Amino acid sequence: MRLFFAFAIFFIAATLTAGHTADRENLKKVALVIGNSNYAYAVRLTNPAKDAALMATTLRNAGFTVLEGDDLDKIKMGSLLDQFAELAYDADIALVYYAGHGLQVDGQNYLIPVDAQLEKAAQLQSRTISVNYMLSKLPADPTVSILILDACRDNPLARTLAAALPKSRSSAVGSGLAAVQANGQSYGTGGLLIAYATDPGSVAYDGSSQNSPYTKALARHLTTPGLEIQSALTRVRAEVSQETNGAQRPWHNASLAREVFLGEPPTLEVSPPQEPIESAPTQPSRNADVDWTVEQKLWDEASKRNTVAHYEFYLSQYPNGRFAGIARLNIDQLKTAGETRVVNIGPQTDVAPSEPQVMEPGDVKQTPGTPETEALIKLDRDGRVDVQLRLSALGLDTGGFDGSFGPRSRTAIGAWQRRSGIVETTFLTPRQHALLVVQTDPLMAEVRAKYEKDKSAALQPRVATPKPPPKKKKTQETIAAPPPPSPPKKPAPKKSKLPMYCNSGAGPLCY
Repeated sequence: MRLFFAFAIFFIAATLTAGHTADRENLKKVALVIGNSNYAYAVRLTNPAKDAALMATTLRNAGFTVLEGDDLDKIKMGSLLDQFAELAYDADIALVYYAGHGLQVDGQNYLIPVDAQLEKAAQLQSRTISVNYMLSKLPADPTVSILILDACRDNPLARTLAAALPKSRSSAVGSGLAAVQANGQSYGTGGLLIAYATDPGSVAYDGSSQNSPYTKALARHLTTPGLEIQSALTRVRAEVSQETNGAQRPWHNASLAREVFLGEPPTLEVSPPQEPIESAPTQPSRNADVDWTVEQKLWDEASKRNTVAHYEFYLSQYPNGRFAGIARLNIDQLKTAGETRVVNIGPQTDVAPSEPQVMEPGDVKQTPGTPETEALIKLDRDGRVDVQLRLSALGLDTGGFDGSFGPRSRTAIGAWQRRSGIVETTFLTPRQHALLVVQTDPLMAEVRAKYEKDKSAALQPRVATPKPPPKKKKTQETIAAPPPPSPPKKPAPKKSKLPMYCNSGAGPLCY
């Protein structure tokens, strides 16, 4: 009887697995791939067309229906977007990949067709394709929508446009692309993921090889069987950061309601039951009563936090779980990234060394920092010094470590927020502070050691500078004798004021 029930369970599990496989094979996956290289009014880009060809091949091999276009002008680019919107209307997964020039103005992003000429302010609207317009072409829930932009290259058209804008708006043209938050873009069981070749506001490399560093890494990891898309993008970030020595760090933001696998998802293996041996008491398997919902939630949390500690905790609970292999790979990747880290302390430019590969929690960016949110962290002087040290570890100049958030410390906080894709307010929230701690913890032992050493050196008593010896007094022999005083002059006789009379008779007597 027990054998009968065992075979019945095996049959049901096999049927469910077969149904799951069939459903997986019937997924409708649609992609739009665009590569713009030959610009009429800007320097030709080397790799976008080749990058687009590589991505199109990668996605087709993963079962996508791909619409592809190279060197598209404004009309052709808009037409292909319309075709994609119709084809992807009822898709399970809809993906857009764009490589070429892009720019940001007033926090809004624009993709540039090959015929775009930006010599007048009005041409921003008439000659480009806004990213918001492209997002509007993605299907709504329950479709999973994905937008990947390799469009953060150095862009001469942005400088031309900045020169054409009024002085009051010329500063609105920023480098790279502005951050776009995925949360709030979808509300159902699907979701939205947005990925950039580098951090918002930064410039990516076109690459000197056959493909750009970003697209080369995407093609290697994005459709790996059994690898969830956010874990794949974490590997992409680590690989590109290592290849560019930290100068380029890919970024993504997601609001997904379920795990997404662009390649084959992990399969649940079902083994045929064995005849139980009566003489040997059976031991309950650790995974016999596994609550898959609990494991899934634990894995979701680990992959979202993306730290060694979270992955190790998952493995401690499910050493043979469905995601154990991926967890071990991610741990190895994170430890490798941490071991090759170089730390600099002191004033630096706004380009920091590669940060630990920590994916920001999706909700860390929802609340902008204010003086009130920062007060909730309850930072004392030592806490503020700790923040200044952590910012300096990322190459940001705080003006010192005095525990006072002056203008330079606020500027450093704002630069970190901008680099992390957070609204730049120069004030922290508790979640932002936690993210900063997670990012910098691997660096702090060396940073604090140098800080304590410098502080001890500053407290050492200063050696007084010896005074010069007093000048030697002159002796009596060297002092010249004063000249003798001159005799006092005899006063001249006073002349009588009486008239002189002479008596001629008595001789020469005058009186």
